Amino acid sequence: MEPLSSSSEASAMSTLIHRFILAGAEREVPLARRTVVDKVRTWGVPMDEETADAISLVASELITNAVVHGEGPVTVALYHRPGRLVIEVLDGNPVAPQMSCAQADDERGRGLALVDFLASRSAWEPFGRGKRVWAEIVLPAAAPAIRAAVLRRVFALRPKRGGVAAPESLTLVVV
Repeated sequence: MEPLSSSSEASAMSTLIHRFILAGAEREVPLARRTVVDKVRTWGVPMDEETADAISLVASELITNAVVHGEGPVTVALYHRPGRLVIEVLDGNPVAPQMSCAQADDERGRGLALVDFLASRSAWEPFGRGKRVWAEIVLPAAAPAIRAAVLRRVFALRPKRGGVAAPESLTLVVV
């Protein structure tokens, strides 16, 4: 089951996908977390600080759980459609993730509760010999005025028939 798939949606919108594989070491988590946020930014998703923090935290918790409680390599996949991002993590341990009841002074045990709070949907399922854990995050939509301004600027740079346009710098402002 693909978390983003629905037959009518799949044909109407394209999905941007990015995957990477980790060896499964805890030291990889900070770089993986940054990779997730950086990839979403390169896709041009308008993100305020709150959205970037939510993406970072959800990615960190899912990846950390896979590294700490999973087995073998960990695959991280990102699926983006306008308005939503799914972060999916696959590991080689088929045991279901457990939401624990952390005490106030516990340093661990709140990860899945945070994912549940920050994500619009999340779930897990058996996958091959392991499991797939995913969370969907609602993203802010790009402002139509910004899109229109960018398109006008891009079309203004296109060469006219029979002439050659001089190169210009293109500055995109993301709000």
